[in-house]
Amino acid sequence: MTSKREVLTLTAWLAAALLLGLLTWRVQAATQPMAADLYGADWVAALRSEPLTAVMRTLHKLQGKVVAAAILIWAAVLVRRKHWHALTLLLTMVPLGMLANTGFKLLVERPRPGMDAAVGSHGFSYPSGHAVAITLFCGYLVVQTFRLTTQWPWRIAALAGALCVVAAVAFSRVYLGVHHPSDVVAAVLLGVAWLGMCLSGELWLERTARSALP
Repeated sequence: MTSKREVLTLTAWLAAALLLGLLTWRVQAATQPMAADLYGADWVAALRSEPLTAVMRTLHKLQGKVVAAAILIWAAVLVRRKHWHALTLLLTMVPLGMLANTGFKLLVERPRPGMDAAVGSHGFSYPSGHAVAITLFCGYLVVQTFRLTTQWPWRIAALAGALCVVAAVAFSRVYLGVHHPSDVVAAVLLGVAWLGMCLSGELWLERTARSALP
């Protein structure tokens, strides 16, 4: 019998996948810059200042290294403690999620924004790789927090922290001129959809294993 948790997980990632599909269709069908992207870029441009630009550049330089180091350290801890289930979930959610992001980039082939970027960039624009990576990693940490504790203050703190970090990275990608606003929206939707798919697969495997027991 399908549990309530399975239904909620399935509903969440299907909704994210549907929105991602609609946004991707809209981006591919567009023959000129989308109004929402122009509005978002103008709004972010109005906030530019030298101190904020310095902060965003620092975030750009540190994010990839910090996330990669955190994943490697966390994976090493899981291996040392022989937490194979959590390790498998980490490797499925983050590296394979980034592979899915690469597939989307090659599918859409959207060029970078035409504006002068404050930092270097390469490859296609849609979805944002930085935003996907931080969504996947923070999402994994939130899932693990919910499994490690039943105390809602800790759960809420983990969720709020993850939302703030993801929002900061997404904002920085648009602020620095290396992504359209829709690129980072797509990245978050892809991250949520992939995390949900992984959790649904895990729950299905657990239910199948239980049903096979005598």
